[in-house]
This record gives sequence, C-alpha cells and structure tokens, in this order.
Amino acid sequence: MTKERLEEQIEFLLSAALKKCGNMQDAEDLTQETLLCALSYEAKGGVINDLRGWLLTVLSNKWNNMLRKKYRQPLVAIGEGFDIVDESVCFSEEEEYDKAENVRKTVAYMAKTYREVIVRHYMNGESVAEISKSMGIPEGTVKSRLHSGRNRMKEEMKFMENYSNQSYSPVSLQINNSGNNGINNEPGSLVRNDLLAQNVLWAAYEKPVTAQDIAKSIGVPTAYVEPVIERLTEGELMVRIGNKYYTDFIICTVEDKEKHIPAQKEFIKDNFSLIWKYIGNGLDKLKQQDLYKKLNSDQKNSLEMYFTFNCLDYGIYRIVSNILGAEQKFPYRKDGGRWIAFATVNFAEFNPMEHLDLMMHSYSGERHTYFEKFTNRMVCQHVYSADGFPNYSYYASPDYNFIKAGEDVDEIITKLLFILHMGIPAEHVGFNEEYLKMIPHLTKCKILREENGQIFVNIPVINEKEFGILLELLEEAKRGMEADEELKNLFAEFLSGKETLCPSHIESIPVFKRYQCPVNAMLFSCVREAINRNELYDGNYDDDNEKVNQHPCPMILVIE
Repeated sequence: MTKERLEEQIEFLLSAALKKCGNMQDAEDLTQETLLCALSYEAKGGVINDLRGWLLTVLSNKWNNMLRKKYRQPLVAIGEGFDIVDESVCFSEEEEYDKAENVRKTVAYMAKTYREVIVRHYMNGESVAEISKSMGIPEGTVKSRLHSGRNRMKEEMKFMENYSNQSYSPVSLQINNSGNNGINNEPGSLVRNDLLAQNVLWAAYEKPVTAQDIAKSIGVPTAYVEPVIERLTEGELMVRIGNKYYTDFIICTVEDKEKHIPAQKEFIKDNFSLIWKYIGNGLDKLKQQDLYKKLNSDQKNSLEMYFTFNCLDYGIYRIVSNILGAEQKFPYRKDGGRWIAFATVNFAEFNPMEHLDLMMHSYSGERHTYFEKFTNRMVCQHVYSADGFPNYSYYASPDYNFIKAGEDVDEIITKLLFILHMGIPAEHVGFNEEYLKMIPHLTKCKILREENGQIFVNIPVINEKEFGILLELLEEAKRGMEADEELKNLFAEFLSGKETLCPSHIESIPVFKRYQCPVNAMLFSCVREAINRNELYDGNYDDDNEKVNQHPCPMILVIE
C-alpha cells in the first residue's frame, strides 16, 4: 500500500468518522487511529485487497470499542480484594499477621457445611449446644463438623501459605443462545457484566468440581462463590452431582471460531452457484409478488437481505443437521424460555482489530419480537443483526443512553415502528416519549426515513396474509437446499474432521453445536459473494462517493 493510496481515503474516512462521532476532534482521532492501523497491518506483512471496505471495518470496530470503554459497566473484581481481612486487628509482627491472614483465608475457602460451624464456634464464641439449637442439628453433628473442619483447615493451610505468591488473570465469557429467551432474557442475563459468574462457569467446564475447587482455581473465597453457583445451577447453566458441579453447555475459544473461516470462504466461493440457485429462484418469485412491488427501493433491498439471511441461516442448519442425523431440541426452561446456551471464552481483552475476519462474518440469528395484542393488533418484528457490515447498528448507539439497563431494545423499536407506521401519538398508547429520541439514529440506519419533516417506516411492513406468502417462498428455497444431494455431499466432505471437541461428561450439548464453528462464517461469506456478483445490493456502504451509506437491514414488520 503506497502512502498516496492511503491518503486518497482520508476525506472519505473523516466523513465516515464524523457521522459516528458527531464532532470533529473525535472524528479526526478516529480517522488517525484507523490509518495508523492500516500502516501497522501492512508493516507486519498483511495484505489489504479491498482497501475502503477494510478501512471502514477497522474504523467501525474502533468506534464500537470506544463506546464500550465509555459506557462499560463496572466489573466484579476477583482475587485478593475478596479476601476476608479484619482491619481492626493489628499485629506487631508481620509473621504473626500473615499466619492470622492465612487462617482467615482458609476458613473463607471452606465449604459452607464446615465453615458455618467453625465461624460460629471459634469466631463468634457460640457453644456446641447453642449452635445445635440455632441450626436445628444434633450436637453430635456439630462436633463432627468441627472436627472435620479442623482437619480440613490443616490441609488447606498448605495451599493458603502459597496463595499470596499466586497470580491469576480472569477470563471473560460471552454467552449466547439459540431458541427463545427466558422471561428476564435468560440465559445471557445470568452472567452479563458479572465477571465472577463467568469465571465460575469456566472453572467448572472441563470436569465436575466442588465449590471449593472452583474457589481455589479463581482465587475467590468459597463464601462468595457458593451463591453464584446456586444461582447458575437454578438458572440451568450448571448441573449439580452430589457435592460437585459442572457447566452444562459448550464453550469455544476465539481460535476455535477463527480457524475454519478461510476454508469456509473458499468453500462458498467454489460452490456459490449451487447454493444461490435456490435463493436466487426464491428472490425472483418474491419480486413478482404484490407485497414486494408496493415497497420503495430501500424496503425492497431490506426484504431481499432478510430473505437471503433467512434462507442461509436455516438452510445451512438443515443441511448440517441432516448430515449429522440430529436436530437441536430446545428444552423447556424454568425461566419460561426454550433455549440452548453456548459461549466464547476470552483469555485476554478482546481486541476487534486483531480479529477482523471474525468480526466481518459476525451476525446473530433471527429474533422475533411478538405482541399478540398491542392496541388490539398483532405486531411482530423479525430481524437479523448483521454485525459483519461495518455500519450503524440499529440496536446499539450512544444516542440510546436514556434506555435503562434490562430494557429490551427490540421491544421498544417494535412498538416505535408500529406507532409511527399507524400514525398513533405515543401518549395515546402509553409509549414512553423518551424513546422517540431513537428516531434520528434509526433514520441513519435506514430503518426510518424523513420526508418533508415527516417520519416514515423504511423497512418492509406487511400483513399476515403477505407474511404467509413470504414464508412459503422461504420454505421452498430452504427445502431445495436441503434436498440437493450434491450440496449435501459437499458439506459432508467439508465438515469431516472439523468437530469442536468438548468435555465428554456434558451430555446435553447438541451435536450441531459441536459443528457450529466450521460453518459460522458461511452465511456472511455467501452474502458478500452475492454482493460481489451483483446478486444482492449492499447499500453501497463502501462506494467511491464522499458519504457513508448504510447496508439494508434484514428486518421486516408484520402487522395484523
């Protein structure tokens, strides 16, 4: 890359950065960081073919990283900060203090059964009889637990003497799920922004372990770990066997997710025509329908993108499930949902710039936001999060800082789109007028559009009958992909030897989840190949003009 070639992109990048940042100072900083990243990448031997697309991806990821740092929730610290220290006690000798400190730590790491009687008897001064009465257990049981507790303390002191010399870097765990979330957005809500819970799950992944084992491995007293384990077990992310626990879903590393991407891109390129045959035929039939013809150009592009995402998402799943001879079965959960969890573990802070290929193929599966009766109408939003496009994200923006933690962005947007489409004033349906502040950002995302000072919904809005027609066309395309023996054989050959290994004791992991990494980039690889072959319109987000365009959002709104 010559310096001159890079300089040609400065104005374009600055324009893109200014739209994201909203002020020139931050935009200039973001542009400079992006350009420096390109120079550094090439200096390390990297080759950039699509320069503008590459720079936009870097700029977008750096912007998102800035937002994460700006709005990051406080993390739970683990390590020495959790150790029990009584600062009111002062020791004249450092050695005497260290011994007392180790005793405190040892008690803290003991299981609750023994810890409770030890604390009551030796620290609170309660007699055996008093403990027996207050806990409702025989005095003999109290004595037995005190005896066992003392023995355990002797054993644990050896470990605790070396504790201050140990260091541990906590992992982070990003949990996703297939299926329908629980009432409170479980399972993700059980661990989101909870570093302690994430490390508990990782510590219990390889084999069943006790609460004490988990506490030792992550450097946190058992007293702090036990409530977390109980919550995760109740939430069905962990399973208890006797006095041991294990994490009950598959956990992949970033390396697991990345290692098959080059092969997937090559596979799609070589077999694109065979795969696209069914999607292209479906799109041709869709374009003949009145539900398509009534739409404006942006809405048509959005519907075509949704159609493509849906065909690939479910079509590839069906092919792979057919090859493996097993479909995912979503169990009913205590939280009211039906889901299967899976996660990615990071051993260091995730830097998107170091994982660009992974970021450029990232998307989340279809989400449905359904209201059976909203102003006496059925309303349903269907959407894919196409994170692999380096543009504005409809569900994440600094403009959304008025949304409270725990509120569902998809639910808010679905109601907002409905009242705007129907022309219903927000106050007439009890819709929080604060949420109207989302309109400018959703307009940037092309989900809304402004004409003559009025706001209109800019994604496809169809009725139930039209949705039925769309479903029939989608099903025909997916059935064609699934029934194609040549395609099935090609996928079977590609998948051979690419299973993600996981602990043998976890019997609940669906076989499809073991092969998720070898197919995780196929959808976006196929979408980009379709764009390159002019089969699909991407919004010209990386064209040569001086403004940044937005990709069509794979989203539709169905209203009764």
